[in-house]
Amino acid sequence: MKVEELLNTEKESLQIIDIREPYEVEDGCICDLNIPMNDVIRRVNELDKNKKIILYCNTGKRSRSMVYILKTQFNIVNIDELEGGFQAWQEINANIMS
Repeated sequence: MKVEELLNTEKESLQIIDIREPYEVEDGCICDLNIPMNDVIRRVNELDKNKKIILYCNTGKRSRSMVYILKTQFNIVNIDELEGGFQAWQEINANIMS
């Protein structure tokens, strides 16, 4: 999912999960739920399969890998990554604010 799509999607229909490490979240975040990448599999029961799940990291590389794992090994189909991650989010929002 592109940042622009996320901005135009009703948030109640999504579960957005930050899979960055806690020290990265200190730089800012998009959502309240932080499950570091290494904990996602152990905490897979916290994923709301009734909503579209959006994972994001800093640049999109880790979230892309985690989406693949969750789709192939856990059969979670309603899941996507935020393309470009938090960096893309910051760029788009900086452009909106200027």
